[in-house]
Amino acid sequence: MKKIRTILVIFIFIFATTAVTARPNQGLAIGAQVGFLATGIVVDLPLGPVAINAGINYPMGFKYLEWISESSEDADFFQPYFTVTGDITAPIPLGDNFDLKLGVSSVAFTDFSTGMYGVIGGTVKGEYWIPNKNTGLFVNLNVPVAVYLLTENEQIIFANPVIPLIGLFTTTAGVLWTF
Repeated sequence: MKKIRTILVIFIFIFATTAVTARPNQGLAIGAQVGFLATGIVVDLPLGPVAINAGINYPMGFKYLEWISESSEDADFFQPYFTVTGDITAPIPLGDNFDLKLGVSSVAFTDFSTGMYGVIGGTVKGEYWIPNKNTGLFVNLNVPVAVYLLTENEQIIFANPVIPLIGLFTTTAGVLWTF
């Protein structure tokens, strides 16, 4: 609990002292995204030269496949209820209304009690902001390079040449609104 409080205090300090300049004329954005492994809500926060994107999602495609296979009772690993997404990217303005963001990304399955497993790697995100509106569209393409498992008892990270193919399922598209 102390770690969480410390992290929150650090984030509040950073938010209070950093100029929000990643997207000119735009600030905090809240939106929705749709993807095979991540369908839910996202928050995009420009923080100086980087942008942080975080989301709480439902693994719609994963749960659908689990439902049609009827094998959920036979699984010996924990069943995730949520997908947590996070990106740290550096925006590159390619026009008045379009930003290309390059950075690192993680998509993790979790039940918020047992642990989490997921992928981490690079990301390419295109954002188009509709002129004279507070609405933007985005596509987030992920290129995972490693898989991880984090529980109370073990922390495992491994890489394999096939892991980047998981990016076909972690890619999302959505809409953002600013205030």
